[in-house]
Amino acid sequence: MKNKLLFKILITVCLFFSCSKIIASAYWIDVKGSGKINEPVNIELCYGSMDEYGIRHRDSGKELQLAGDFQMRIIDAKGNEQKLELILQKDSWLAVFIPKNEGQYRIIGINDKHPVVDRSATGGENVLPIDYIAAVYNIGTSIITKSNHIQKLDIVSVYENKKIIVKAFFDGKPSKSGTKIRVFNPENWEKELILNKDGEAVFYPTMKGLYIIRQDWIEPISGAYKNVNYTSKRHRCNYYLLYQ
Repeated sequence: MKNKLLFKILITVCLFFSCSKIIASAYWIDVKGSGKINEPVNIELCYGSMDEYGIRHRDSGKELQLAGDFQMRIIDAKGNEQKLELILQKDSWLAVFIPKNEGQYRIIGINDKHPVVDRSATGGENVLPIDYIAAVYNIGTSIITKSNHIQKLDIVSVYENKKIIVKAFFDGKPSKSGTKIRVFNPENWEKELILNKDGEAVFYPTMKGLYIIRQDWIEPISGAYKNVNYTSKRHRCNYYLLYQ
């Protein structure tokens, strides 16, 4: 393993498209570490824009402030769990953890404090978004590739014979057969997958880079949050797979 390991897991919670050179805004995390046990790993939760060349530019405005509402955890291969404290920096939120063992570490997050998406002005229905983060960070060569669910909506993956096996969970059980999930490749091309009876689907990565695997569920429940009414809750899990 290289002495210095630096990679990015790009977390996209929501995208806002425009016709300018800055074409998308998103949350993402940069995970930086040496790849060795007992050495700190920095997780930087950022918000910013991606330009037409695929380069991300960090912002430090209102959306970055909202990113601080994510509740982040790290879980090692033995199931030991550690809450990650986010500390506001100039252009990111920083969390640090120190891996004590080799294996696969799961980065988990939830934000249930997003404001209601208010579409009333255009005649649409208001939606309360709830977002889940799922990603991994590997230490050493003894990698545990199979994991169980942790969150209400969750996704794990296994790399096997040049293919990615995706397994989606809902409320502690494999998501039902026929559920549609989406895969976005590093160029942001989208492919739809349909889960089988075991809650699994397969795809073949065509290039190195970040793959975003997304599962949505609409909860038909109405209410009000911060004095804004909504007609449903949109649960979304984004799993971020860096294929190298």
